[in-house]
Amino acid sequence: MSRHCATAAVVLAAPGYRELRISIREQGQADAFALIAVRPMHDTADVLAAFGWRLVGDLEYIAGANEERAQITPCEPADHGGAEAMRATVRREIRARALARLVHPDARHFHPVMLNGDHSADPIGWTYVTGSGEQRAHGWVTAAGRVADGVLNTIRAEAARSVRGAHLMQMKPIPADEAAFARLQEQSGPELARVLLIVRNGGDIPRDDEPAGEASAEDVEEADGPFRKGDRIVCADGVTRIVEGMAPAVTQEPARVVVEGGSQWTAANCLRANFSDVLDAHRRSTAAGARVRTDPDPTNPEWRAALAELGEALDYLRKADPTVRVALAEDDARDAVKRVHADACGFQPIHNPGEDEPVAWTFRTGHGAGSRYGVVSRTAEVSPVGLYDYPTTAERAYRQHEADLTR
Repeated sequence: MSRHCATAAVVLAAPGYRELRISIREQGQADAFALIAVRPMHDTADVLAAFGWRLVGDLEYIAGANEERAQITPCEPADHGGAEAMRATVRREIRARALARLVHPDARHFHPVMLNGDHSADPIGWTYVTGSGEQRAHGWVTAAGRVADGVLNTIRAEAARSVRGAHLMQMKPIPADEAAFARLQEQSGPELARVLLIVRNGGDIPRDDEPAGEASAEDVEEADGPFRKGDRIVCADGVTRIVEGMAPAVTQEPARVVVEGGSQWTAANCLRANFSDVLDAHRRSTAAGARVRTDPDPTNPEWRAALAELGEALDYLRKADPTVRVALAEDDARDAVKRVHADACGFQPIHNPGEDEPVAWTFRTGHGAGSRYGVVSRTAEVSPVGLYDYPTTAERAYRQHEADLTR
């Protein structure tokens, strides 16, 4: 029996842009390890074949989720022209995202740009967000590899126009690690789908396949420490940054890591958070959680070991994975509120401008005309501002209270 499963769905990936998105995972695992994303005019079985997967049986349509699921098994990637065209589309996206992050390491929220709307087969480039707050701006990168430089655009539509202009002018790609892209060109099967998932989740093109040889002085210096250039780490202030390298060692001083922008942090207080590390933690937590739920027995050493493994994995994910970090923080916030207001419900996030993670949640108590709204903070503290008739009023009172505390 096949050990792999595929889930396929046509999704609205960006305003006006739909794609056929196929995630691939091992049986028994909740997280996908590979992703295929192409335009929805392709047949699911043909797309899987192009990336080295063959259906085992038929695709099962799940009405509620509006998706197809099937067991799959590895095979030789299809070699017809249509299959190579799909692989080339994925390679261009991987390369474009990597180049964009080379210029703007915090590039995120990529949106494809089409030359002729739905009549276009593939994107001619992507727009993306960089910076935050007042420094938030929109950059762009073409499918050919030209990246925005200089002054960025204030709105995404302007960045999309820049993509079309650069495409029509056939602007040349920026200089980059051509050896890495040459290896990417050689990939044609499941490894290509694995890399697409990595770069879509903010990671870099893996360098595992680099030819062995004499290490450079820079490589030797980077190896002499817990982090390497390009690693994503969570610093002591909870912010994720990209490593530039290890700082020169100083006698009787703790090792320090240099991140983008030149700031240094004590390495022992930082946590590596590459995609592979986060994915491994998810897998460990899934396996440990399944064991903890099966035949709970605190006297069983194996069960206690699984419980400890689950706790360690969740502690790591709370720091390294924004999705888990927010989910666990919200759970703590809900518990804190319910100790004060047992009927609290309708939790809604409060965001600061330019920030993806919420700083607090509003909640509702009572029903109908008796409904009142309050706020609980990210640190699970019920705000002392009281309850109000509307959630917007409660949020304003909370923000004013926080502003008063900083004066």
